[in-house]
Amino acid sequence: MQSKIRVVLLDDHPLVLEGLKRRLEQEPDIEVPRTFSNPVELIEGIELCQPDVLVMDIAMPRMNGFELGQRLKEKYGHTLKIIVLSGYMYEEFYKKAYEIGVHAYLSKQSPYPQIINAIKQSMLGHALVAENIWRADLEKLTHMERDVLRRVAEEKTNKEIAAELSISQRTVEYHITSINQKLGVKTRIGAVAKGYEKGLLGSFWEGTDDS
Repeated sequence: MQSKIRVVLLDDHPLVLEGLKRRLEQEPDIEVPRTFSNPVELIEGIELCQPDVLVMDIAMPRMNGFELGQRLKEKYGHTLKIIVLSGYMYEEFYKKAYEIGVHAYLSKQSPYPQIINAIKQSMLGHALVAENIWRADLEKLTHMERDVLRRVAEEKTNKEIAAELSISQRTVEYHITSINQKLGVKTRIGAVAKGYEKGLLGSFWEGTDDS
């Protein structure tokens, strides 16, 4: 009889951990020996678990997921498969994760079957692109629209944005209308919120140490 895939989970949100653990354990060939709520705890306890796969968030307290992933890869090499579940589908993070050697970078909105498939495919040595969710988000907005959105996030007026980008205020209004439509929102505040959610604005690591 083939042994089960041993999967450990790392996330600082208890509801996420519990929900994912329950769903994975419904699979006859997967077991979840332990879950962890922070990277330090995982580093101290991973030896006892001897997992095949680690499913983790990258926005973690005390140590970011990239640093943790690098340390684990250096120590365990190819024996430990790493799958990232993140709310930030941002090109910079996506590429960095694959440079480290993760086998999949998935959105936290991914359906359970997709996560389960990524776990099983990682055991076969396959790296999954997860349909390039981050790229779809980035490519929705033109370069000029991203510039406008960044300035909207800085609470600049249409007049100020027009002056900085050397375009008319009417053109700024057109861009904002287009941004709202593409992001599926109705207001400037909604566009900014969606921009941060999708990783289109700012630097993710600012202010994450205390999260």
